Amino acid sequence: MKSIRIDGKEDVKVITSELKQELRSDECLMKCHKSLISPGTELSRVYALKKGATYPVSPGYCSVGTVLELGKDVKDVELQARYLYSAPHASMHHFNQLRSDGGVLYKLNEKTTDEEGCFLMMIWIAMNGILPIDVKITDKVGIFGLGNLGLILTLLYKQMGCEVYAIDVAKNRCQKAEKLGIENIIDVAPEQQMEMILDKTEGHGFDVVVDASGMSRCIEVCFQAAARYGNVVLLGSPREDYHCNVTPMLNAIHMKMLNVVGGFNRRYPFSEEVGSKHSMQSTFKYLEKLLNEKIIDVNQFVTHTIKPEEAMDAYRGLMYDKDNYLGVIIDWEE
Repeated sequence: MKSIRIDGKEDVKVITSELKQELRSDECLMKCHKSLISPGTELSRVYALKKGATYPVSPGYCSVGTVLELGKDVKDVELQARYLYSAPHASMHHFNQLRSDGGVLYKLNEKTTDEEGCFLMMIWIAMNGILPIDVKITDKVGIFGLGNLGLILTLLYKQMGCEVYAIDVAKNRCQKAEKLGIENIIDVAPEQQMEMILDKTEGHGFDVVVDASGMSRCIEVCFQAAARYGNVVLLGSPREDYHCNVTPMLNAIHMKMLNVVGGFNRRYPFSEEVGSKHSMQSTFKYLEKLLNEKIIDVNQFVTHTIKPEEAMDAYRGLMYDKDNYLGVIIDWEE
């Protein structure tokens, strides 16, 4: 088997090894077809942005593959069927759903391509910018950060009938949002954004603000941009140090009576459970339909398909060449 391992800052290796151990009774033997790079999580490790991170790290959690063998205690999983599963980048896996980072093992339908299956996980993560709050069809929604998560969110909120505003300093990503049918684009520097936001919303601000950038500077503007009684959802994960006066943000939360929600991808269980209104499994079915009907077209979001040996080049592109790199899929098939 081949796998990708991060041994330290900018130290990415492809490891070749033998899958020697026997399949445990609670495991599936998976042959991976494709896996998707998660830029936020993986770049934070490759470039040592996450404080206190330890190495080595096996990155990735969006894999699509076929079940080759089943342990005797594995239930409700079909041999030779294709599944989306939460395992690191590797050509083969002894996969246990309960021990995995994410707990995902979702059977894909025949219409769904491997690329769409990988991307299904990213769309689910974007849904964490919607599900935790009460959204109205009349809401003005501001999306800060137009990487894949932000772009997907613009489509999902537009699908709900909301008035969507796409905000990023990268001109090409704003152009991408425009091509996806988003009419309200804000592509100026952070210090100029509030003036344009208030102008476009007639002084109202946004009823819903989602930070999909993970950049603390953007989050600072999010609180300014929110309307009274608005919702601010923090979908991106801030990782780099940032120094500012927090009083204006705290004052905005207090005086505008804002609802601030953490949209981390661990809010909901995989299967339906008592006490949780949503589950990943039920939402996957809806999102898979959006992919199959091309309401969300993977081809709009995947810019590169690579072999494992090209992983470091892909990380470098995602970090420093954002004009050309957006979504990267690793092809594990020989």
